[in-house]
Amino acid sequence: MADDRAFITRARRIVIKVGTRVATEENNAFSTGVIGSLVRQIAALSAAGTAPAPASDRSFIIVSSGAIALGLNRMGVTERPRELNLLQAAAAIGQSRLMQAWEHEFAAVARETAQILLTSEDIRNRTRYLNIRNTIFTLWSFGAVPIVNENDTVSFDEIRFGDNDVISAHIAAMLDADLLVILTDTDGVFDKNPHVHPDARALRTVEKITPALLAGAAGKGSTFSSGGMESKIRAADIAMQSGVGVVIARGDGIDLPGILAGKEIGTWFVPATLRMRGRKKWMAFNPRTDGSIVVDRGAERAILKQGRSLLPAGVKDVRGAFAMGSVVSILDEDGSEVARGLSNFSSEELQRIRGLNTRKVPEVLGAETCFEEVIHRDNLVVVSRHTGGE
Repeated sequence: MADDRAFITRARRIVIKVGTRVATEENNAFSTGVIGSLVRQIAALSAAGTAPAPASDRSFIIVSSGAIALGLNRMGVTERPRELNLLQAAAAIGQSRLMQAWEHEFAAVARETAQILLTSEDIRNRTRYLNIRNTIFTLWSFGAVPIVNENDTVSFDEIRFGDNDVISAHIAAMLDADLLVILTDTDGVFDKNPHVHPDARALRTVEKITPALLAGAAGKGSTFSSGGMESKIRAADIAMQSGVGVVIARGDGIDLPGILAGKEIGTWFVPATLRMRGRKKWMAFNPRTDGSIVVDRGAERAILKQGRSLLPAGVKDVRGAFAMGSVVSILDEDGSEVARGLSNFSSEELQRIRGLNTRKVPEVLGAETCFEEVIHRDNLVVVSRHTGGE
């Protein structure tokens, strides 16, 4: 993939993530000026909304933060609380107002909106994942613009994404989107924090996420936002690996037509050349795995270099409790994740057959055992840092 922006000009499925600092003013009121401008640009760049929409038209989906900030504004709270119950109460009050504000702006350009609230379990569960995907495609066919947010009112630590940057990346991967535009309060990504370092240099193209880039972006965005530039870069990494191009740009004064025309606006993250599809993509970017399998060097080479399945002989250890068919991480002897896949055995069964020759498995588990592989190659995906994508 060339590092120019010609890729963007062909984008048809576009995810736009709007952060809290873009969606709300300093007093936590909805930013009608910024959002109204964005909505008018989206309307001008897409179909009028007939059913079904022509395949050549652009389709937009918005991942919008701001519910908690709007809720705190209504509650008269001037600082973001730490208590989960207060945050969830603020989300409950603010979410309806957030949707109402988006509906108002889109009604002015004669476009329908639809609310979608997610937790990480909705992405982790394959059935829910496919249902959400199909629902969004149906909404698009009727010209509606889905508005997505994390379901903060019911979320708790175990099922939270943590911020909408990550949600936007998962949505982009789920929909096989062409482009993810992350709107923030800076003119893109810098080599160091521009709020602290006046000599910070803007980066116009990023082909690979490096530890140095993440280190320069560390730190929280603001009092009322849950992410920061680091979370946006991590989201960009997920999207890039799944073949989605990413632009991180300033939301105030956004020139969306210019971005889609390939102008040098914000920071452009170059997508991987090979795009994952279907079940492998779902496994690779699943927010959580059910357990892990530690493999020896021989099995690691067979998976990474020879494109083979994982056999019982190569399993050194099994961590966590999981059922047959679960998504599990495959770890090397140093504990680094090298792949993911769907296990043909439960954790209890794997503990009994690890290290064994395949021919010995029926003697341990019974003659009715029908699998030779712990994870078949068709149900296995190598993490991209080892292969550059799969």
